[in-house]
Amino acid sequence: MVEQWDRQDDARRIGSRPKTVAEYFALEQPLLMPLPDEPFETGRVFTPRVDRYGQIPVRTNRYSVPVRLIGKRVRVVLHASHLVVYDQNVEVARHERLIAKGAVRLDRTTIWKSWSASPVPFPAPLLLNRPVRQAGSPRSTMPGGTRRASSTVSGTAPGP
Repeated sequence: MVEQWDRQDDARRIGSRPKTVAEYFALEQPLLMPLPDEPFETGRVFTPRVDRYGQIPVRTNRYSVPVRLIGKRVRVVLHASHLVVYDQNVEVARHERLIAKGAVRLDRTTIWKSWSASPVPFPAPLLLNRPVRQAGSPRSTMPGGTRRASSTVSGTAPGP
């Protein structure tokens, strides 16, 4: 059907012009340049700053990005159905585009993805139960002659 419509359109005359659409195209075709090798980017580009919650504002909505990017500007390419977030030239997040205004799309895997290779390790369980220096010990005195309070760091709250 599309080929039939093309043939009908080729035979069409625009207004009172002397030649058909196909005849005008035959004159214009040698003047056309070849298409570029690289694909044409159809998305709209934004450069929002990542807020303290690890989110970026795009139009009227918010999307999550890795928390390591807090405070940095990222490049966002907004397409009709999705958006892609880049840090430098590396893709760091991809989300389905939100339709409603004021909506938020949070993806926990995106937010915490960068923490798996974090240089600061999570505290080891052995350190959580280590007692703090006892009051009265020589090293518990702070400058100025004041003494620190005695306490123990543990995973449970103190009892009554």
